[in-house]
Amino acid sequence: MEGLQFRLRIACGAALLAVAGSATAQQNATQDEVVADKVIPDEVITVVAHRQPRELNEVAGTVSVISAEELARDLVLNANDLVRYEMGVELDDTSSRFGHSGFRIRGIGGNRTAIVVDQVAIADRFAVGSFSDTGRGLLDLGLANRVEILRGPASTLYGSDALGGVVAIETLSADDVLYSGKRGTQLRLGAASDAQRGYGRVATALSDGDHSVLLAGAAQYREERDAAAATTLDQQRVRQTGALLKWQTYADVGVWQVSFDALRETRDTAIFHSLGSGRQASTTALSGDDERYEWRTILRLRTAQNMLADRGEWRLFVQEAQTQQDSFEERGILAEPLSIYRGFRYDYDNYGLAADLESDWRWGDVRHRLGYGFEVSRAEVWDERDAWQWNQTQQTSTKILLGETFPLRDFPRSKINELGLYLHDEIKLWRNGPSLSPGLRYERYALRTQDDPLFAERYPNSDVTDLTHDAWLPKLGVLWPLNDQAEWFAQYARGYRAPPFADVNVGLYYPQFRVLAIANPDLQPERGYTFETGVRWRSAKSRASVTAFHNRYSDFIDSRASLGFDPQRGLLIFQSINREKVVVEGIEASWEQDWTPRWSSELWLQAIRSEDKTTGAAVAAVSPSSMLAAIRYTPESLRWDSRLVLRAQRGQKQLFNADDEALFAAPGYATLDWLVQWYPSADIRVGAGLFNLTDRTYWQAAQVSSYPENDPILPVLSQPGRHVRVTFDVRF
Repeated sequence: MEGLQFRLRIACGAALLAVAGSATAQQNATQDEVVADKVIPDEVITVVAHRQPRELNEVAGTVSVISAEELARDLVLNANDLVRYEMGVELDDTSSRFGHSGFRIRGIGGNRTAIVVDQVAIADRFAVGSFSDTGRGLLDLGLANRVEILRGPASTLYGSDALGGVVAIETLSADDVLYSGKRGTQLRLGAASDAQRGYGRVATALSDGDHSVLLAGAAQYREERDAAAATTLDQQRVRQTGALLKWQTYADVGVWQVSFDALRETRDTAIFHSLGSGRQASTTALSGDDERYEWRTILRLRTAQNMLADRGEWRLFVQEAQTQQDSFEERGILAEPLSIYRGFRYDYDNYGLAADLESDWRWGDVRHRLGYGFEVSRAEVWDERDAWQWNQTQQTSTKILLGETFPLRDFPRSKINELGLYLHDEIKLWRNGPSLSPGLRYERYALRTQDDPLFAERYPNSDVTDLTHDAWLPKLGVLWPLNDQAEWFAQYARGYRAPPFADVNVGLYYPQFRVLAIANPDLQPERGYTFETGVRWRSAKSRASVTAFHNRYSDFIDSRASLGFDPQRGLLIFQSINREKVVVEGIEASWEQDWTPRWSSELWLQAIRSEDKTTGAAVAAVSPSSMLAAIRYTPESLRWDSRLVLRAQRGQKQLFNADDEALFAAPGYATLDWLVQWYPSADIRVGAGLFNLTDRTYWQAAQVSSYPENDPILPVLSQPGRHVRVTFDVRF
């Protein structure tokens, strides 16, 4: 710990010395020093950091922008491919059956990281037990044109759930597809051997004067993912289809756009890894039949200058997500064999109105870019679990399993009302001088339970409660240009996550085991605090950055924690409660270099540590330090290029869970990938990649950190061995 704190002080001190040195450097600079090597390419534009377009060198923070070109270059077909080469960003995927639960940024993931599609947040994940898990639906990435990742707490602009950061996905638009000005079509095909994946997407666009329309569809099929350490895989068939429709027109008030997207996914899984062990010691067959459907429609208005703002966007949105999961179990070695069915249904409906506006103004020589906006939304959620058990010997059935009577709910029907108001300014103190970016958000969260006879019948001894929370969420950023090629930045920001509905009102009562879960009206929001500082530098042939960050999180919610035995009730009581503080800190560095017109390289390093202030131990969810190195060759003809990518991660330290049981410590690894792009013409590209060249057996620490070291699922969650991926893109 002391070593990393020392490195953080060194990084901060170096950044401050660079600021001091830049003042002298700027004063001594002459026109003769502006040489050809300082001609810098156009800066990448980001939207996620300020909810308005900015060049990356104007942002006091760390943002990754993954363009359509990079999606094609890296052969991205799904979310796991998306973050394969993103340092400090991982996919939460801890099951062989269910979909992933979102992205993990600097060790913070799940519902604590916001995911927005076309500036609208998607539904959170909900899971209970071993047979019910909605995952976190993502629009098929084949319909995405751009992805931005903002690291660290960002609740000032994005409200609740942006505790760990933000992943912003922008879908295709007509302008991305138009080829001749009037019409255009894009076709993409892909395949990969790691899960027998097949992929296809087609998008077509038409334009006529002020009007344009886009229609796109994508489909993906895959089987169970290869796992290098597994001798037996859980068989799976996944089918996913997605559709996107956008219409856009120019009017006097601005640009109107209406979009509709929909996604349907089915998963058929036969589970083998856990048969005959643990709670499934007598289970001889286990399978799942899962389906998820979601749709979203958004009305957007991008305005030019008017009486409210110089520029901005208004959004009206409606979205719905439905999950149906059916599990079938056979316990064939019992004296009286049993057949068991478990069903799970989850519905999420959400609608709202939002605006992001911006105005420029001056006060003397001080220039301001004032951003302001709001978001008001309502969500309605409910779930229902059903089950029955058939005794094959007695030919009888029952709807009581482990003392639970079905059907039942895990929480009462609930409505969630949220209101966010934010104000954010960028203050340029003098020309070529520093900029301050203070911001403040007011967030109000109101949970209201609804009349629910089924919940009341199943849990007559459980009280339910409504909950209201208010929060003020400030941030302050500083951006100081050192010269035309470099800047120092620092920021302080707060994150916030309101208590989830299923943690406030818990439905759990096992009379057979004398277990009861109770509501917690005093449950506090989770909070995050970040300090980040760094230096960025660029030239015509180079780009480099060093960033140090220190994140503190408090009041993490421990779902259904045991409170012990209540002698008055004669029951073992469970309740969701707040835990103490967690610290995550580290240093990130990157360097990109064009050595010659033919050869270039990339280097990314991340040193990270974490600590649970209650136990003093490292946090299992935070992966060890990692690095990435790549070298690229492009011949003079520019008809093809080739990249060799090395990824490496240190081994996970030995950690223990709350019961002092040893957790699996993922060993360190290094893997090599070889990617090639071929351009037969300006409108055709063919991509191919050979991944894990050395056929290394390894695990992603983020996916296995919560499992005991002897859990039978671990071999199944190992990463694929050597495999191939190919893509074909054409536009006309």
